[in-house]
Amino acid sequence: MPYIEEICEAGLTLEVQKYYSYRYHSKGIPRSKNMSPTSEAVKKINQRRAGVRLRRLMNTNFEDGDFSIRLDFFKDPPRNSEEMQSMISRDLRRLKRMYQARGQTLKYIYVKEVGPRGGRHIHIVVNKTDTDLIRKWWTRGGIHIDPLNTEGQYAKLAEYFIKYAGITEKTEGQLIGKRWYASQNLKEPIIKKRVIKAATFKNKVKKKEGYILEKGSLRYGISEETGYEYFAYTLLRTRGQNDDS
Repeated sequence: MPYIEEICEAGLTLEVQKYYSYRYHSKGIPRSKNMSPTSEAVKKINQRRAGVRLRRLMNTNFEDGDFSIRLDFFKDPPRNSEEMQSMISRDLRRLKRMYQARGQTLKYIYVKEVGPRGGRHIHIVVNKTDTDLIRKWWTRGGIHIDPLNTEGQYAKLAEYFIKYAGITEKTEGQLIGKRWYASQNLKEPIIKKRVIKAATFKNKVKKKEGYILEKGSLRYGISEETGYEYFAYTLLRTRGQNDDS
């Protein structure tokens, strides 16, 4: 049975996956039984997909030294995520102009958090600028700025963003709008897929010059979506390697 090899280049990361697809299914490859996921399982699958998409987008567009920021609301806090959306949309247009005045182009991804006990926050990642500019821009409440520092792998940050979106969804009883919002100037990760005609695949990491295996990234198991086995890992570009390595 042929399998698919997928390689995603996102910033300093290379994500490699090998998996079977319904499209190329044939006899001879065992499939897990009881492939009738519950509504809760489907929700988790969708959240995981969103996390993968967000991680890759962050890895492609941001780098260490850029800012992860939590924005608080002290003055006239929004009643819900819809009102919060209106506020942050206006404010981001102003921040964009402030970046342009400095000869910079603003890039961002943000998520809204509406907590069950009334907490209101915006979690946002932006390309670096002067921190005084951020303080001058945000006048609605507190600001917590943390420079990114994880060697180009922002999976944890993406997980937190998905978590905050989940909190908002639970508080409001439904997902209003998108899980996250991003500026339109972000680059897409480069994803290449090829069908390999082989009876099975080897669960072996393929070394690449200038990259190392990310600790804890090796995964092997049965897909909850297809019921077939998969193998995946992530390579990280080592320091000192240029973009053409």
